[in-house]
Parts: sequence; C-alpha cells; structure tokens
Amino acid sequence: MQKIIGPENQVHYGVWDSPIEFNHHDFTLLDFFGKEIKGLKKKFAFHSFNYLGIMMEDCLVGIAAVSLGYAYNVFAYLYKFDQGKVYEFDVKGPDLGLALKFPANPDEYEISFKKGKSFLNIRKSHSEGKLLLDANFGNKLEIFGEFPYSLLTHNPLRVLNPSEPSRWTFTEKCSPLIPDRISVKYEKKELVRNLSNTTMVYDWSGGYLRRETNWYWAAFSSVLPDRTKIGANFAALVNESFFPENAYWIDSERQRVNRCIFDFSHKDPYKPWRLWDEEGRIRLEFEPQGERREKVNLIWTKLYFRQFVGKFSGSFRPEKGREVQIKDVWGFTEFHRSLW
Repeated sequence: MQKIIGPENQVHYGVWDSPIEFNHHDFTLLDFFGKEIKGLKKKFAFHSFNYLGIMMEDCLVGIAAVSLGYAYNVFAYLYKFDQGKVYEFDVKGPDLGLALKFPANPDEYEISFKKGKSFLNIRKSHSEGKLLLDANFGNKLEIFGEFPYSLLTHNPLRVLNPSEPSRWTFTEKCSPLIPDRISVKYEKKELVRNLSNTTMVYDWSGGYLRRETNWYWAAFSSVLPDRTKIGANFAALVNESFFPENAYWIDSERQRVNRCIFDFSHKDPYKPWRLWDEEGRIRLEFEPQGERREKVNLIWTKLYFRQFVGKFSGSFRPEKGREVQIKDVWGFTEFHRSLW
C-alpha cells in the first residue's frame, strides 16, 4: 500500500485504482513564500467532505458531512419530484470532533454525527466491499442502507491533484451504487418503492484546498428501462491541470473524460444547462427543477452555492461498445464559491 505523501514532501499525484495510505499528517504545508504552516493554521487548512445522493422512483435525498477543521456542517434534504423540496436538515458548529467525527481515510472510515436525537453514520470499507448508511434527521427523515462498494467491483474515479503549488486535494467519485437493502422514510412513510431502481451517487474529497475554492459540478445515477446501470460525475474549475475528475459509468465500467464544459446562464440558472466535451464523448442537457442554496458572508469565511436538482437527457459515446442514450434522468448540478 503506497503512501500519498512520500519523502521530501513529495505528493504522489495521479489516478489511484489501488488502496492507499492517506498519510496527510506527514505533509508539510507551506505558505506563499515557502515557510512552514503549523498548528491550528494547518489544521484549519485541511477540509474534507462526503456527499451521498440517493435516487428513488419519485424522489431523491441529498446528504453531506463537511469538516473544515474549524467548523462542521451536516445537512440533508428530501426532494419529491411532484412537490419540490419538502424537508431540509442543516446543522453547523465548531469542528472540535465532538458532534461530528470525520476520520480522514477515503478507503476505510466511519463518519459519525450526533446532535440531540438526530444522527448520521456512514461506514465504508473497500477491503470489505461495502458501504453502510444509518441516519435520522429531526425524527422526520430516516435512512438505512447497505451498498456493495469496492475498488474492484465499482471502478471509482480516484484522483490526487495539486490545489495550488503548495496544496493538494484527493477525491473519489462513483455512480451508481445499488443497494442490497435500503429504507428511506419521511414522517414514518416508506419512500423506497422498488429496490432495483434505487441508486446512489458517491463523493468523498479531502485535502488542503485553495483558500478560495470554486467549482461547477454535475452527477447522476439511474437504472435505465433496459436495466443498464448508468452514472456520471463531472466537474470544472478544479483539477483540470493534472488529472480531471470527470467520468461516467456504464454497468460499472468507467469511462474517463478529459474535460467537461459547463454551459449555463448565471443570470438565470433555471434555463437548461449544456454539458459537453471537445471529443464528443458526452452531450447532455440538464433541466433544473429545484434547488438547495446557502450564502454565508463573515469576516473570515464566505460561502455561496446553489445545488440544483433536475433531469438530464442526452448521450454517452464510450471508446468501445454502443452509444447510450438517456432521457429525464434525475440528478444534481451545482456552482460553488467559498473563501475558507
């Protein structure tokens, strides 16, 4: 198992299809002029987050745990396709490792959060080949799921990239994950109607991100009428210089995409988005239907993001095999700006 940080502070950038030792504590963080950053300043510079998006036949759920070193955020929301966003849970606090425990190890971890009667537990093990989810948000939204998930069976995209000359970010994306067992209840009513049509988008990221971090993001997952499993993750404004974090999956076979272009109106982001690449591998249109947004404007930190839910249509052209067409597949897009 290779360490991501080697001798002489060398970061082993690349695409990681094998297990890693996430020895981020061995990294020497440097400022603009090459002076070492230590103590709390280094701790506060390390950020990590885990996002899970669960797609069902008539609704979806977004769940996130975010650790910024100095503050944490745990949120979840339920979006019903015919009603819009019907429930949202959002808790923030000082990141002291009390309410939220977020170990930095993308291969083997157990994230745990507890606040009052609300809790979130995410346990993932690539060596055991599974991901477990157990959550209760406000005694209204209850989720339990068991998902097969491993490096060999699901071929996630895992890339380690420079954030800037003295910083780096590791990210792991995969879609779709299909549950062995799952229950999603809102106000005690079961929302999962068909296990075989329930899918999940997975995103884990951690590292010393830029002080000012921006991105565009899109992801979705589905089981098509012909039982083809399809999923995708695309991003822009981050990681283009080394190893892009763009890929789509057809029946768990990963197809990497060099660069994804996000074409949408900032003035009116509810107009259709276009996503495409220069090689013609992807041609997608996204129709926003609703959103979750947040705006924070403090002296030491700023955040502005809008995460949209909506429907993707278009095509994928893999290197080998037939072209895959999709229509009205639900998923997420987002534009995000942060000063952290």
